[in-house]
Amino acid sequence: MFAKTPALLVAAAVVASASPIAAQAPASQSPAPVVAPPSVQTFPPGSKVLSVDGELLGELILVETRSGGERILHIRRAEGSMTTAPAIVASRGERAVVLDWTRAEFESAATTAATGPASPSPSPTPPVL
Repeated sequence: MFAKTPALLVAAAVVASASPIAAQAPASQSPAPVVAPPSVQTFPPGSKVLSVDGELLGELILVETRSGGERILHIRRAEGSMTTAPAIVASRGERAVVLDWTRAEFESAATTAATGPASPSPSPTPPVL
């Protein structure tokens, strides 16, 4: 009787290993999602330009891309003067380009752009060799 017991244990182990639970492969990990680079928003010329509060600031005339890749919005104000704003502070709404600025911030940025920075940046000093 003892001779049959080890055989039964071996047979039980074989049956257990063939069961569907044991045969399941380990849970496979899904591949990481591919993240596309952020798309560049388009700002169509002729669009209204609004402040974050919804005030009309002007009309978009041109989007300039500078050599470093920075995009600048050229905006004609209601009185006809031109000013600029970096595209990084803008988003495209359903019917207008919306700046993340209030009217006061827009006016302040326009004044700075027209008069230049408050203090000139120091010129770089070459390293001493």
